[in-house]
Amino acid sequence: MIEQNDEKFELGLWRYGIISPLLHRDANSLPTGELLDQASWQRYVHPNGSHITLSAETIRKWLYRYIGGGLPALTGQTRSDKGKHQIPDNIAYAMVTIRKEHPRWTLARTIKELGQTGKWNGHKPSRSSIYRFAKAHNLQRDPHIHQEMRRPYAFDHFGQLWIADFLHGPKLFKDRKKQKTYLHVILDDSSRFIVHGGFYLTESVEPLIYDLMGAVRRFGIPQRFYTDNGSAYVSRHLKILCARNGIDLVHTPPFVPQGRGKVERFFRTVRDQFLCDKFKTVKQVNDAFKIWVGRYHETLHSSLTCSPLQKRLQTKNLCRTLGPSIDIESLFRMERRCRVYNDCTIHFKKIRHEVPGCLPGSRVTIYYMPWDRTCIYYGDEMKKARILDLSANARRFEHPNQ
Repeated sequence: MIEQNDEKFELGLWRYGIISPLLHRDANSLPTGELLDQASWQRYVHPNGSHITLSAETIRKWLYRYIGGGLPALTGQTRSDKGKHQIPDNIAYAMVTIRKEHPRWTLARTIKELGQTGKWNGHKPSRSSIYRFAKAHNLQRDPHIHQEMRRPYAFDHFGQLWIADFLHGPKLFKDRKKQKTYLHVILDDSSRFIVHGGFYLTESVEPLIYDLMGAVRRFGIPQRFYTDNGSAYVSRHLKILCARNGIDLVHTPPFVPQGRGKVERFFRTVRDQFLCDKFKTVKQVNDAFKIWVGRYHETLHSSLTCSPLQKRLQTKNLCRTLGPSIDIESLFRMERRCRVYNDCTIHFKKIRHEVPGCLPGSRVTIYYMPWDRTCIYYGDEMKKARILDLSANARRFEHPNQ
């Protein structure tokens, strides 16, 4: 089994985050070679904290390893010299000097200057190595000269991209106590269809997983999941379940909210048309929200020239459907390795559980939901662990033959 808290698992999870954008390509995507080349130009933060670059061939190998063997195939070791740039000191010093004197020069102009002044022979180091060195050490052209252009986008089919976000809601009563609520929704990009959503008392990972489980149970597993950088969306749990199920987890760049314009527009509609009414309890607002979403799905959408329901029915569903016998919860459980003590118990979240059949002194893999400390499973056979009850164990001596 995969160890959730060891270095190899961290490495595999990190590698999946790099290759996940390459998993779901269509006819409009760039060729695989160009996508690999673009990925090789980026700088990545290794789990050990170092900043490295990767070759296109390395990323390609990781991609096909994952396709062939899933997340466990990505837990191998990397070479210690990967991502290091062999740039002579004289060239490095010259590049720093040129950038200070000519901040508007492009890298191509800088490399040409290195050749004309005799500091670079045109062969070693390679031109690509110089480019990667410049990017790794912030020696590129002044970033304020060319701002990245934000282009509108829309996917063609249902399930290609789901967008999730939270909206701060009103304070409502829950068990005679007024508490702040949060609206969490998951919206399909192509149809603007709300695949799941509701009002919750927390902005944590619990409502996120609950809504995603409900959406997957109804429609299947999407290709991409687009979120902001909130604590729930960058949680370890979401990263693991996306890697386990082949979902490309995409985060909005910091301080660039334009990519979530569709869900923000939906929230504006919620404020103007739904939250203008008064609600008293959490149950009341959720019951009313379900009815309102049903009407929203049947209302003409100005950007679609049809209703979200009509758009969903007109487009192909690219979600990966699950068989009726598959346990949905098993796809969303966390994994962890725990030590088995001499009395055949484990300690998890300050609660002791009995794990009969496990060897004392060994380690066992447990599976659990992040919000439930009492219901855990263990071992390859997924046996349910029992919470330790000392009184019940003591009573067994009253009936020694049973």
